Amino acid sequence: MNENDAFQLDHLLMMAPGGVAKIAFDDVLTILYATDSFYSLIKNAAEKSVAKAPSALLRIVYSADIINVTQQLAAQKHRKDNMISINFRTLQHDGSFKWVMITGNRTMETHQSGSKTVPVYSCIAMDVTNHMLKYKRLEQVNDYHRTVTELSRELFFEYEIASDTLTFTELFHEIFGKDSEILGFRKKLEKTKLIYQDEHPAVISIFNSMMNGRKQVRFEVRLIPKDDVPVWYICYASMIFDENKTPSKVVGKLALTNPMKKDAETLKIEPVLDALTNVCTKESAEAIIVDSIAKQDTETLSALMVIDVRNYKAANAITENINGENILKTIAGMMNSQLRSTDIIGRLSMSEFVIFVKDIKTDRNAYGKAEKICKEVEERYSFEHTKIGPSVSIGITFIKGQQMDYPALLANANAALVMAKKVNNSSFEVFYGIVNN
Repeated sequence: MNENDAFQLDHLLMMAPGGVAKIAFDDVLTILYATDSFYSLIKNAAEKSVAKAPSALLRIVYSADIINVTQQLAAQKHRKDNMISINFRTLQHDGSFKWVMITGNRTMETHQSGSKTVPVYSCIAMDVTNHMLKYKRLEQVNDYHRTVTELSRELFFEYEIASDTLTFTELFHEIFGKDSEILGFRKKLEKTKLIYQDEHPAVISIFNSMMNGRKQVRFEVRLIPKDDVPVWYICYASMIFDENKTPSKVVGKLALTNPMKKDAETLKIEPVLDALTNVCTKESAEAIIVDSIAKQDTETLSALMVIDVRNYKAANAITENINGENILKTIAGMMNSQLRSTDIIGRLSMSEFVIFVKDIKTDRNAYGKAEKICKEVEERYSFEHTKIGPSVSIGITFIKGQQMDYPALLANANAALVMAKKVNNSSFEVFYGIVNN
């Protein structure tokens, strides 16, 4: 190389962004040669000069990062591409940090470090502060979401249809003591002991329905963690399609429900009673009825009645003056006497009640109860010299299994109640929305 070529090479090295250097791969990463721009870049608050004399790169690294740098180097000692790459912080005079990335390629040269002969790398350094700050912020956000997920004990999963692989987050291994990645999931689903035995058929059926085109599912399932105590989870899952609108994967989560949840047959809601009538409050009755509907078998028939006590205020003024009797309390007692311990009665408003008659053989069972309530009220309050005696109007509807929710059922009963009110004396009408026999 002639003098002019050497000058041009030196000039190019000086102009290189971040600077270049030759570094020996010894215990302290000795700098054998470096440009001014390299020294200027890696210089930290402890460096008072920009001397080119060989120095140790690790002495420039921020103390808290030294262990991390040595781990990075140890992981790269046997790279087959003969490259190295490390990143670290240097402390600046104003107290801020500069992030530096050094990448290098192994040369044919060696360096004698004590009794050891170590390879030499030709390196470049870059200021990556902005990139690392963004990366660290992103890492903090990911850590935050990961922590929230772990605190909520939710298990996120992804099922790759093509590879038949189900993958959970790391929390899965902690809870169930199994690998978070399940290969050959289809065959293992039928035999897995992670799912409570009674839940197997339903889970397999739901899985098959998704593989046959169902887009979303939500269901409850009991799983067996590593302590062998069954726990209830709610599973949410959605199908993801690729650019050709072909099913590609299923993503979802398992959300932990009440760990103390019992079988649906034994789970009971304690009633809250109305102070005057000693029947359930509106909110309490609704909660118990909703729970009862949710537990009904497909072929179970039940009836819902809405009862309105008419002329209550005027008639009650008379009975309270005569003997201190409250009509609502008396009629609530009459209705209660017609019910079984498994039936539900609640007060909807001042003079309106709701009754849920569970698991009846035919619709005639409900008609019989309504007929007895009407007859008993008429007989008790038949005042000869006034036309303002109380009466009851009853609207009846039926539900088989879980074919509708409580609000819809209540709306049907109210529709029948409107018809019953067209008669002056006590009577009942039926909403014929389904075949009940």
